[in-house]
Amino acid sequence: MKKEKSYGWRAGLVGLAAVLLFVTMTGQMIRVQHTYKRNTSGESLGIKTYTYTYPLTAARGEIYDRYNRPLVVNREELVLRLDYGRLTRSGDQNGVLLRLTKLLSEQGIQWPDTLPLAKDEPAFTEEWSEEVKSTKFSKYLQRHNWKESLTAEEVVKAMKKYYKIDDSLSYADVRTILGLRFELEMADFSSTNPFTIAEGISEELAAVIAERQTELFGVRTDKIYRREYATQYAAHILGRVGKIFAEEYEQLKAQGYKMNDLVGKDGAEKAFEAYLRGQDGYEKYEVDSTGRIVKKVETVAPVAGNHVNLTIDIRLQEAAEKALEKQILSMRAEAEMDPTKPQDVEGGAAVVVDVNTGDILAMATYPTYDITRFNELYNEMLEDPLKPMFNRALSGIYSPGSIFKMVTAVAGLETGVITRDTIIPCTGVYRYYPDFPMACWIYTSARTTHGDETVITALRDSCNVFFYDVGRQVTIDTLSKYARMFGLGEKTGIELPGEAKGYVAGPDSKAVFTRQAWYGGDTLQASIGQSYNMFTPLQMANYIAALANGGNRYESHIMKYVRSFDYGSVVAASQAFVAQRIPMSESTHKTVMEGMLEVTENGTASRVFKDYPIHVGGKTGSVQVSKGSANSVFAAFAPYDNPEIAVVVVVEHGGSGNAVAPVARDIFDAYFYDAVQLPTLTAEGTLLQ
Repeated sequence: MKKEKSYGWRAGLVGLAAVLLFVTMTGQMIRVQHTYKRNTSGESLGIKTYTYTYPLTAARGEIYDRYNRPLVVNREELVLRLDYGRLTRSGDQNGVLLRLTKLLSEQGIQWPDTLPLAKDEPAFTEEWSEEVKSTKFSKYLQRHNWKESLTAEEVVKAMKKYYKIDDSLSYADVRTILGLRFELEMADFSSTNPFTIAEGISEELAAVIAERQTELFGVRTDKIYRREYATQYAAHILGRVGKIFAEEYEQLKAQGYKMNDLVGKDGAEKAFEAYLRGQDGYEKYEVDSTGRIVKKVETVAPVAGNHVNLTIDIRLQEAAEKALEKQILSMRAEAEMDPTKPQDVEGGAAVVVDVNTGDILAMATYPTYDITRFNELYNEMLEDPLKPMFNRALSGIYSPGSIFKMVTAVAGLETGVITRDTIIPCTGVYRYYPDFPMACWIYTSARTTHGDETVITALRDSCNVFFYDVGRQVTIDTLSKYARMFGLGEKTGIELPGEAKGYVAGPDSKAVFTRQAWYGGDTLQASIGQSYNMFTPLQMANYIAALANGGNRYESHIMKYVRSFDYGSVVAASQAFVAQRIPMSESTHKTVMEGMLEVTENGTASRVFKDYPIHVGGKTGSVQVSKGSANSVFAAFAPYDNPEIAVVVVVEHGGSGNAVAPVARDIFDAYFYDAVQLPTLTAEGTLLQ
């Protein structure tokens, strides 16, 4: 009996201890759980938590032509990024970087590394030679107050110490870590600025990264959007995107941009940045002191940018670029066979404008470039003497030559200096100013004259003497006034950056180039489109459009409308806006139009258009330049009875305007006949980095 009582007492003690232990542990667990939930200040059994925000990049809006054909689109891409909020609290940043680079190396994937230290020994590469020193590395040394005179060994030693890199690692591993550390620092790696270490990764690699999170702490996969061009044409119009330059950042950061954001650099990408740029979102996390996520606090989804539809017809743009290139190459080939042809044909431009709205339907420049290979070809293009990156249609300024004679004609008719029936004899040489005789082109080339000319036949024959006399009587002030009303020497209103203003001939423009006074002979030259008349091809096309429609000069625009990111609504739309109503009577308009019809059917451009099935009004121009062969200019509109489009073509050192008229004819073919026959444009599949 005693033994049984003793055994029961001991069993009771064990049971009581078990109950007390259970109660204590339960209480502790409840207290820890309660403390963990309520703790936002970092106090919980020695464990601190932090809240940090990870940015989510918005997709950029896409660009389409006027008929909704895609021009610049987005392609989803997986990238590997380093997450500052987790990597910096991992306690093993160098180990993570080394393990990640070894994995990438196994996959054949390169990562950013511009540190000018050799990979196999502590020595500087040529980027840090005395001849060429890396500005980026100089800035890095300045950040750390390290002298540029440090040897490679001293730089490695200083960096190892600063980044606390284990001495037991091989130089190759140390160099790998240093390369990434250098890139992270120079990219301003932070909680709001993740670092992209690899782009275009596979789904398989993304899965491996996810599986190995415990050893690759702070490495994450993100989905981003890359610009992809669905056409090889319109490079100068579309433009490109790129990372923000250091000099841009100070201004752009106030608008919410981050250092490594992409921004429009030129063309439509830059002009419509405010529409195309989306609104970034973010994910907010609570993490513990080791960087492990405790919970997701908040998610704000990114909002994609709006889509922009341009006024251009990409099929017509293709036709214009091909026609311009074909004609210039043909002229060069002719020059090789015939020494009397211009031997110095260079670049050119062609612009197509909607006569009744001011819409720019096509704007071609030759030479052009492959925008999908911009970065690859940049240095080569920079050294090309023909400057393929230069937008001649928008930024080039040229004397218009004889296509200006319609301005002189309108000014003469509207001021009463001439009438439709006024006859001025072509004398071959105009001698009103005895000390400044001016010849007609026909006298210079054939020692003959045009005889008696009316304004219609003078336009047909491009008689200089007729327009010398009209311009002299009109005076330079009135001539300049009409030129400006037609938008010449004035910006057109196009949204694209880089538009040149040009000059209208007169005392003020002459003063820009020389200190000499304005003379009567200057007025004679100005009246036929020379002297200090210098305009962009776009201005010239807009002038022809205003002439063709009876005097409404529309503001130029390249944006048709903007649609919301979900295509559900129109955010903005351009309207046909009359910037200037040119005072021009119906009689004046009819007279000048008849003169331009005579040019294509019986005059200087009849060889190209005489049997053309559509009646076309046109004007040729040959412009003497300071060096080399004359520039070629041709202007036209069609159809004659009900004008729809105006075209201007300029070719540098092409000789005669008639030589480039085939470019306009090919454009008319594409607009009126070939629209449904042009090949469908396919995506290039090449991304611009």
